[in-house]
Amino acid sequence: MPVIVKGRYIDNKKPLVCVPIIETTKEEIISRTRDLVDMDVEMLEWRVDFYEDLGDIEKVKSLLEILRDLTKQTVFLVTVRSKAQGGNCDFSPQEISNLLVSMSGVHAADFIDVEFFTFEHPERLIKKLQERGALVITSHHDFEETPEVGVMSTLLEQMKDGDADIVKLAVMPNCVSDVLALLQVTDDFRKENKNIPIVTMSMGSLGMITRISGEIFGSCITFGSFGKNSAPGQMPREELERVLSFIHKYYGETNE
Repeated sequence: MPVIVKGRYIDNKKPLVCVPIIETTKEEIISRTRDLVDMDVEMLEWRVDFYEDLGDIEKVKSLLEILRDLTKQTVFLVTVRSKAQGGNCDFSPQEISNLLVSMSGVHAADFIDVEFFTFEHPERLIKKLQERGALVITSHHDFEETPEVGVMSTLLEQMKDGDADIVKLAVMPNCVSDVLALLQVTDDFRKENKNIPIVTMSMGSLGMITRISGEIFGSCITFGSFGKNSAPGQMPREELERVLSFIHKYYGETNE
């Protein structure tokens, strides 16, 4: 069952391409958002942890109001990535939770990212955000390794049981077998959980195949860069969209 936002279907067919905004100043963030909206990108992610005024909630909310008006026709994800999960935010879990709830009150974000295992009671935070009108992507990132298949499956099941709208898992491969393991876990989860979309990626150049094969294995969103990367292995947006369109033409259309 797909999640439908602003007319975009987020399911296990052709993945949406999400472009992260990782600029640091208000002016740069607004300018980059305008540029990407003008390019008609499918989905944007504001990485709030890159913002130089992250610690000033009123400035964050004020900027979010501007971005809300700019992204009326664009799927909009808001993320505060902690240092422990590869980001720039060194707030405590409670501070991050308070920030996410405050941002949800602006009613700008279609999706808000919640680092599921950062919080003692993530399901409570997820419910708060959903009550304020946001959809929630629960996420977990491992920048060191690819856990065993059983561990990855358990992580996804735990995030699913927190009542998120989408679950996301990103891992670092150390060999080709790691990449294959993630693809297997993704396919298994997709087959067993028809009502909740999944996003997975194997990071770095070794895991590049996972960023383009979502239509085959079930990952519904993939992240493409515009300028600097927000994570290892991201492909430029334009090249990524061309590859996904090619795969959809020769695979997706024949399997609909």
